[in-house]
Amino acid sequence: MMMSALFLAGCWGTKDSGSFFDDEEEEADSLESSFSGDTLHLFEEEEIPVSVDELFDDFFFSFADDPHFQSQRINFPLACKDGDETISLSKQEWKEYNRFNTQDFYSVIYEREEDLELQKDTTIQEVGVEWIYLQENYVEKFNFRRMNGKWTLVDIVKESEESTPNGDFLKFYADFIADSISQREAISQPLKLVLTATDGEEDQVEQLTVDQWFDMKKDLPFPKDALVNIDYGQSSISQNRKTLLMEGVSNGLQMKFKFDKRNGEWKLIEIEY
Repeated sequence: MMMSALFLAGCWGTKDSGSFFDDEEEEADSLESSFSGDTLHLFEEEEIPVSVDELFDDFFFSFADDPHFQSQRINFPLACKDGDETISLSKQEWKEYNRFNTQDFYSVIYEREEDLELQKDTTIQEVGVEWIYLQENYVEKFNFRRMNGKWTLVDIVKESEESTPNGDFLKFYADFIADSISQREAISQPLKLVLTATDGEEDQVEQLTVDQWFDMKKDLPFPKDALVNIDYGQSSISQNRKTLLMEGVSNGLQMKFKFDKRNGEWKLIEIEY
């Protein structure tokens, strides 16, 4: 019983302290109204276009935006696993737990530029969306699978950051984003800034000092508490190079932050956007 209680608090805790079962009756009315028939649905069940399941990104942004569509694409009761402990989440409990519509940016952590082509691969059968709690040092991975041609959320797996393929980089990133001293030490000198050109023009390349980086960073989409990373199956062969791609949900903004590990220390060496 103790393990189950701890698991519930960890896996299903809200942004405030305590379990989501606290104040259950008080929250029920407001939650019910959020998912009422007045909600503007992107799709009616019988009108979902086949094209929404061709690319995972097309499916996922619809899944994140529309609770009605979302409820059709979850394998209920939804299993949530933490080591040897597993609980099942009902549809009503999912409505209280759902946090997919709160994100302005998603990320992709990868090593090779060619791995970005996986975003356009219509043959992929499994994708994981990782909610990485940087300061709490754990990851909730939402596993999606193409079932009968339709993308479906099949389970959630909780694990420590260290046990993930990007564990070493995530440990560095948590310190990098939380502490200005660690950040200053991790900025390569000079820091390369690439402004991607359009209309066939050449890219513009600049060199930034550390102080210029800190001025620029104020307007950058760097999450401090939770990093949401999409795992399309990109390789994790090398632990000495990572690119963090940040993609805006509604504004089309895309930025790349390139990191190298040199002499055992991670460095931010290039920004591209």
